[in-house]
Amino acid sequence: MTNRLLLALACVLLAVRLPSLVQPMGADQGLYAYAGERILAGGLPYRDAWDQKPPAIHLTHALMRAIVPRDAAVPATDLLIAAIVAVLLWRLGGAVAGEGVGPWAAIVFLLLSNPAFARLGGVSVRAQCETFIAGLVTAAFLCLARSRDEHTRRNLLAAGALFGLAFTFKYNAAAYALAGMFALFLWRRLTPVAVGALAGGFALPVLAFALWFAAGHALSDLYDATIVYNLRYSGETYQGPFQALTYLLTFPIRHAGVDALWLVGGAGCAVLLTAAWWRPDRLVAVGWVAAACLTIAINGSRDLPQYFVQAAPALALAAAWAGRLLLTRSRILNTMMVVVVLVAVWRVSNPPKLVDNTWHDANYALGRMTRTEHLARYGDRATRKYSALAIDELGAFMRTHSEPADAVYVFGFSSGAYVAAERRSASRFFWSRPVIVGFNDGKPGYGVSGLLDDLRRASPSIVALQQRDWYPDVDDSAHFFMTSAPLAGWLREGYERVTGPEGFDVWRKRVSAQ
Repeated sequence: MTNRLLLALACVLLAVRLPSLVQPMGADQGLYAYAGERILAGGLPYRDAWDQKPPAIHLTHALMRAIVPRDAAVPATDLLIAAIVAVLLWRLGGAVAGEGVGPWAAIVFLLLSNPAFARLGGVSVRAQCETFIAGLVTAAFLCLARSRDEHTRRNLLAAGALFGLAFTFKYNAAAYALAGMFALFLWRRLTPVAVGALAGGFALPVLAFALWFAAGHALSDLYDATIVYNLRYSGETYQGPFQALTYLLTFPIRHAGVDALWLVGGAGCAVLLTAAWWRPDRLVAVGWVAAACLTIAINGSRDLPQYFVQAAPALALAAAWAGRLLLTRSRILNTMMVVVVLVAVWRVSNPPKLVDNTWHDANYALGRMTRTEHLARYGDRATRKYSALAIDELGAFMRTHSEPADAVYVFGFSSGAYVAAERRSASRFFWSRPVIVGFNDGKPGYGVSGLLDDLRRASPSIVALQQRDWYPDVDDSAHFFMTSAPLAGWLREGYERVTGPEGFDVWRKRVSAQ
């Protein structure tokens, strides 16, 4: 009966997320969506659409766009992955920790990982690399747990392949394979045969992606974008190994003060560490959380909200597992413990924000506000790099003032405008930061000279320079472009300034230059 009630509660928690289906894409998701569109058109990431994320996220968004060619593909996929993770946790908890842990882990996950707790209703964290990593790693741990009882080699191969797929979303996800081997060690199943099966499975998706890029003669582009650039990007936030280690050891505590899932999951890890004195296998969840912390720290210390998404299943499992261990025969003590946890969760998670964000989306879905009013909630074009309304308006402008076969160019962090306009970028550098930071400057095809070659070759009909996006991290796009003599000279020679959507300096090709 209890499981039936928990199943009903899980369904309610999923239903609460349904209004998010009307949300626009976030800025990162605009990058993935455009790269996905290029894949659907026969192109390759990095060679034809340059982004730093490993290739699985672009291929995934290509599939998403093929099925649902609208912004709704992002929240719909995010909702689907949440449901899958909840089902996996339901099964995994029972397999590793005993009856009752799985259902409660699923409930904790669905309740506290809702993106609507975050700023802007969570648009920046939906269908990110970490979203898919969380699902793949949870499935991998379930395969490892099952390998103890049935189809050992098959489950180990499957677990390795799932870890390998997670790696193709972000290379630092390789840490989860180490956590998986740690789990096998705790279960006394870590043998050379087991390690070989995991390694063989891990290699399959990695080799498949490598062959894809080798066939497109783009392995060097893949290497530069996903390894060289990311090492530089991550290293920008650390002054040395000591600072990186300090961040790794301190950020979980700081994040527990602003995220209820990290609070209850971190407390759960502390309980499991103590209880492991009698049962070392209780460290499985702790090892999983530790791997998640390591991958977050490798990303850098920017504290971007999407980095923390991948830890949610492990934290939920740790919280539910610890809760089961703390239950006593005294109803009074159990009630007191539950009250303390609920008060702590309420103070940290800010439920009114969840209600407000969900209510806004529901009102738009019910037709109680205009599209402009709805999109205006997501970002501020004057002060932030992301504005859903500005992206929508720029997309509409480019679609109206250009032909379908035309190339256009947006120098900034608003790649969703290409998707909204159904236009291709005039350069593979369809967003501005790699050019602004001078990545691979001097190497053919990179830097200002590489961008300028692309622009001269494609001759875009419209150029839009985003006024506010990167400062103080690096220079804002419009200022950088117009203070770069080669770029500004090219623009002024063949283009004229026109009135366009607020937040962008918009230029159209002169009639004499067409």
